[in-house]
Amino acid sequence: MFNKKFSGIFVVIIALLMIPLLYSCNKKNKAVVAEIGDEKIYLYEFENAFAKNSQYPDSLKYKTLEQKKDFLNVLIAFRLKAKDARERGMLDLPDIQQDIKDFQKNIHIFLTDKKVVLPAIEKLYERKKSEVRASHILITLPVGATEADSIKAYQKAEQIMKRLEAGEDFAVVAKETSDDGSVVKNNGDLYYFTGGNTVPEFEDAVYDLGVGQISKKPVRTMFGLHIIKLTDKRKRLDAIRASHILIQDARDSAGAIVDSMATLKKAQDILNQLKNNGDFNKLAIENSQDPGSAQKGGDLGFFQRRRMEQTFDSVAFSLSPGETSGLVRTPFGWHIIKVTEVRELPTYEKMYEVLKAEFKRSEAFKKDYAKYLAEVKKEYKFELNSAGMKLLTSKLDSTQTFGVINFDTLFTSQDKENIIASFEGGSIKVGDVILFLKSNPMFSGSVALYKTILNIIDESANPVLLNYVAFKEKIDKSDEYVEQLTEYENGLLKFKVEQEEIQSKIKITQEDMQKYYEENKTKFSYTDPNTNEQRVKNFDEVKGEISNELQQKKFAELDKIYIENLKQKFQIKIYDSVLDKAFKE
Repeated sequence: MFNKKFSGIFVVIIALLMIPLLYSCNKKNKAVVAEIGDEKIYLYEFENAFAKNSQYPDSLKYKTLEQKKDFLNVLIAFRLKAKDARERGMLDLPDIQQDIKDFQKNIHIFLTDKKVVLPAIEKLYERKKSEVRASHILITLPVGATEADSIKAYQKAEQIMKRLEAGEDFAVVAKETSDDGSVVKNNGDLYYFTGGNTVPEFEDAVYDLGVGQISKKPVRTMFGLHIIKLTDKRKRLDAIRASHILIQDARDSAGAIVDSMATLKKAQDILNQLKNNGDFNKLAIENSQDPGSAQKGGDLGFFQRRRMEQTFDSVAFSLSPGETSGLVRTPFGWHIIKVTEVRELPTYEKMYEVLKAEFKRSEAFKKDYAKYLAEVKKEYKFELNSAGMKLLTSKLDSTQTFGVINFDTLFTSQDKENIIASFEGGSIKVGDVILFLKSNPMFSGSVALYKTILNIIDESANPVLLNYVAFKEKIDKSDEYVEQLTEYENGLLKFKVEQEEIQSKIKITQEDMQKYYEENKTKFSYTDPNTNEQRVKNFDEVKGEISNELQQKKFAELDKIYIENLKQKFQIKIYDSVLDKAFKE
């Protein structure tokens, strides 16, 4: 049923981003759901933590108060351990301080979010409120094409646009002229899509058009020139939930359809029963030939636009909740579709993290980030140092890959102190570039050509420059940064205090393991594939497995005692009335 095989331009330029919807709360609900001594756990913190640990975030709104309380107790246990570790002064331990310094080296990510990502995702969200349907004519023109090829492509585009301006039908012209291989089937129609689903130049052009309008000039993307027509624009649903009854075509051994009239008649009979108040769920269980949904009354769950075969998708998204379709023909057979529920687009606040993640994977992010970086380099007068560049390039062998170069024998300590690039407020040394190469394998297979060296210097210098700007703009004081740093610290502290309070006290002896083995031999029995006889693995074969199981059991026992002691030390309060509101707003 699922449309796993997109064709033509959808393969070429549409990058459909199927991301599970995470519950995100940018607009923070600071109602207090629990207290641990003088420390508070806010409702938004609970919601975010629960969502991160849920395989199906959409189901969170259906959780009972008891289920919410179960997770809250897990969160409280986590916070108790971190709080205890802080009071013991573990945050000042050298290894933890080093980990925190490493975290702070990534503060440039928060700067990028503020300067590049946030403005873009606000625009992206506005676009996601609607879905558009467009057709296009593609004139292939690769990036880096010759001047002659470029002239030829633009001349072809100009001739096509003259035909369209003269009133010729877009579909006819597309079929005759487009280089998109799918045009023979779809006449240039790209079907429905929304913001973030295609390359930025194409998307910008589509959303600037009115329904029925054709782009006034060719739109250049990495794939060539596009002449675009917007054929529809409508309010977008995030997803719909539908059920269906599928009557498959009977096929012979060669795959050819046989007795198609009998299949049609059976589907029509079921549709007639539904029209006479037949029960959809019951008829689906009794008749549907979709093995994945039949026993669930045909329920397909929630799905978004373009997830199903196009004809099925088109009909399903045209139905209202409770409405049943007529017979729908697809390559799978005959369907009867019933939409049972629709899901509106979540608020910007709830989509905040999803939008960030989606945008950061897009071509638009690469483009906007490069533009911002160029502006920062200009503002802070970033420049390469010729002496440092000369030293670096003179010692590197352009026939060797970076992965095989021994930098420590090639460069002295004094060499590494040479400045290779500088900016107002800081510099990048040869040693910084070498450290970057050692810790980033992305260039290990590249040879030391001058162009590659420039790229490496950029990659190693950019975080340094942006970190300087981030601290200058006080990003380290922002709520989001402080919260994430605190959460990171808590994770380090929890692990450290568990090592001291629990792990160090677990002692599993040979006698313990032998005793467990003798008492649980049936757990280690198996059927010999050669003789078909029941056998038992010997102790040495399962020693590691037993040790692991006993350690986990002992960890759980000690953990329970430790948490109970912490609850005596720090008074715990849980506010059920606030907890019950989680995921409901």
